[in-house]
Order: sequence, then C-alpha cells, then structure tokens
Amino acid sequence: MELEPTLSPRFIVYIRNYLLDQSVDPAPILDECGIPSDSGEEYIYPVPLTRIAALCEAAARHTNNTCVGLNMAQQYHYESAPVIILAMLAAPSVEEGIKCLCRYDQYIDSGIETRFKPNQNPVEFNAGLIELTGAKVDQLNEYLLSFIVQILNTATRKVMPVSEVWFRHGSEQNRAQLEEHFQAPVKFGCDENRLLFDQAFLQERFVTSNNLLFEILIDALKTYFAVSPERQGFIEAVSRELMRAGSDSDSQTMEQIATGLALSPRTLRRRLSDEGYTFQEVKNIVKEQRARHYLSSTALSLSEIAFELGYSELSAFSRAFRSRVGETPQAYREKMKQLIRA
Repeated sequence: MELEPTLSPRFIVYIRNYLLDQSVDPAPILDECGIPSDSGEEYIYPVPLTRIAALCEAAARHTNNTCVGLNMAQQYHYESAPVIILAMLAAPSVEEGIKCLCRYDQYIDSGIETRFKPNQNPVEFNAGLIELTGAKVDQLNEYLLSFIVQILNTATRKVMPVSEVWFRHGSEQNRAQLEEHFQAPVKFGCDENRLLFDQAFLQERFVTSNNLLFEILIDALKTYFAVSPERQGFIEAVSRELMRAGSDSDSQTMEQIATGLALSPRTLRRRLSDEGYTFQEVKNIVKEQRARHYLSSTALSLSEIAFELGYSELSAFSRAFRSRVGETPQAYREKMKQLIRA
C-alpha cells in the first residue's frame, strides 16, 4: 500500500489566516476541499498533500489572486507559528536555523523533502514536494521558497543575498512578483525547487535568537520526533517511516516499512537485529513518541489517546506508558502543562 504524503495541519491555519486577512469567509472554501470548517477544534492530524494543494488553488480562485503562495509567505502570522518555526527563530544564526528546519520538518511534513548544502558557494537549499500525479502544486511551491526567504529576512533584519531561484512548475505568470520578492532571477520548469544564496549569509546572527528558548524547544522536538543517540541512524530512519503512517503506524507491517525504505523485509530484519532491536521494539518507540505528543500538545482525553494508539482499554495504555516513561499519562500531561506555563 502506498502512503500518501502529508503536510502539517498548520497549513490549513496559514491559508485560513490569509483568507481572513482578505475579508473572505474561509468556511465555504474549506468545505469545498473536504476540510471541516465547523468543528471548532484545532486541526491536529496530518493532511494529505493533495488536499492542501487543492485548498491553495481554491483560495487563489476565490480571491482572484494568482500570488496566494507568495502572499501567504509575505503575510505570515507568527502568532500561528508551530514549534519548529519558533525553534528556528530562536536559533543563533542562519545556518543553525536552516539546519533545525531540515532536521525536524521531515517528521512533520512527509510531503516535503528538504536538502541543505552549506559547504559550497553559493549555498543550495531545496524544498520540494513529493508530488502526486494530477496535483497542481504551483502555489505550494512558491510558498515554500518564498517563506524561507521571508523568515530569514525577518530573523536577520537583512535582505537575503539570493542569486537564483528555481521552481518545478512551468507557469511563469507570477515571475515579476517573485523576482521582486527574491531580488533575483527566477527559473521555471526546473527539475527541483532550489534556492541559491551567498555562503557568507549563513553566519548572520538572528536578532530573534534566544539560546535558552532554543534549547527548550529543541528538547521538545527531540522528545517527540527524534530518538536517543544510541538509536540514531538506521533506527531513526525506520522510526520516521512509521511516523509517516500517523495513527496507522501500529498496523504497519515489516513489508510496508521495508518498501518505504527501498529494502527487502529480510534486509530490514537483519539490520534491525544488527542494531539490537526488533521491529516491534521500534514500533513501541514510535508509539511512546506519539503518546507524549498527544499528551503534551492536544486536548484529547486519555481514552481518546488510548484509542488513537491502538489500545482496547485505557488501563492497558496507562500500564504501558508508565512502564516505558516511569509515570502515568495524567502525571506526564500535568508536568508538561506546568513546563509550558513556566
């Protein structure tokens, strides 16, 4: 079974904010794209890339604006920023901020692949969508690269020295507006989305830097998305594939994960054994990470979390969580609330 790439539900918030800024009611546009607009609850689950792409295109139609992706980046609401963007802004420099984004966004947005090549001049940053046949992603492409420039300009209070910008889509209708934003030539119909800029800019300090906040937020990201040092490498790659499955991760078979890693099930089993793990043990690691996330970042009840994680009873979830973490789910939730309020 091929898993559809997803994006963070924050993308719905970004598009909704843009529409509200234009005095456009987002409800009918969200409904048109199959995204509930009347739940009153925060979006917490990953959204298929195709649905976010369709929402962007619908926003462009309803506002009669072909530059929705660019304008969303320019008018970004920092009060709606997720933890990974807050961590990026708290980093000490451009280089550390981009590294933070590339390190953790792979877990949040399985539909986006980033690459960063800092040891060359000009530096190359790639942010590409894992596109599905028939998906129109022009607006999303333009948003991704426009946003990285916008946030770095904001964090440094300087104009990023971009030398060239590439986009995969072929439409050039926004060329003039994009070249004004990037202050650089823009190419279309390329093999990837690419941003080239002067290497010296990597050392620019962020005026938004906050070392203590950076450490706290990175620790929070590691708690959910990363694994401990002794599990890094191959185990982390397997964990990432399981993370991409979201609520279905516990039902994923070794064959499905092996396919995602371009391995045979036999090779996957052998390499896990070489690292001292079984496939089920890695599943348990991922389940623990998801449990920590639900407890610290959502309003789901303990029974709802137990159901999402595949437990038939709340008591079974509580026992498993306490065995792995050393405290009950409720105690962990209360502790995280106190840390956030502190």
